[in-house]
Amino acid sequence: MNGILLLDKPSGITSHDACDEVKKILDIKKAGHAGTLDPMVTGVLVIALEDSTKALRLFSGLEKEYIGKAHVHAEYDQKKLQELIEKKFLGKIKQTPPKRSRVKREEREREIFEFKILKFEKRNFEFSVLCQAGTYIRKLIDDLGTEFGIKMHMSELRRTKQGPFSEKETIKIEDIKDSKKLSKSLLNLEKAIKRLDIKTLEVTDEQALALKQGKFLSVDFRLDRGLGVAINKGNIIALIIEEDSKIKPERVF
Repeated sequence: MNGILLLDKPSGITSHDACDEVKKILDIKKAGHAGTLDPMVTGVLVIALEDSTKALRLFSGLEKEYIGKAHVHAEYDQKKLQELIEKKFLGKIKQTPPKRSRVKREEREREIFEFKILKFEKRNFEFSVLCQAGTYIRKLIDDLGTEFGIKMHMSELRRTKQGPFSEKETIKIEDIKDSKKLSKSLLNLEKAIKRLDIKTLEVTDEQALALKQGKFLSVDFRLDRGLGVAINKGNIIALIIEEDSKIKPERVF
């Protein structure tokens, strides 16, 4: 059992717990997720199985799309709230991770590509957000309330998309034992990588062997940024980086 599983994480469990459940059901040794979801948040959780866990770095930085609900603690002007979002909560913003986060609590820049209010319901509103990886949506709503001058909090959240992977492709934990349903949500690693904006290098058998031995390749191939992937006859050989104008294997498969 290998590849990328697109899970619809249920509410009430951590992302780590979800991986443990997947391991038990599929009877495998390794499973890791890309992009943590809080226990009460549902939706798309990209899980790598077995040897595919080596490729998790390729999936962890993907942009995320969410739909959620927020509660406003007092009467408010809906038009002014929409204007504030358009003025100060789109594009590059500053955000400090919440106290309960596992990362260092220091201000950092994140980009909000889309932030829309979908529906108003008295002191509640439904919203959608498309954002850079590492954006805290709960903190985004909290900061919006602070800037608006009226306290508000996120009451519900669902991740609907992670990079090119959408909720329509996911499988629920209770359906994993159904082989037909599983086949629709379990992606071959090579096919999953093809859907990413990742540069790939086709290598010969000889070059593939060299990479597996940890050797550098002197080839006319440039990585614009970050990681690339070396492929041989349709199979992933290694994650690669560029160093001193040469290609170096970062993780070997």
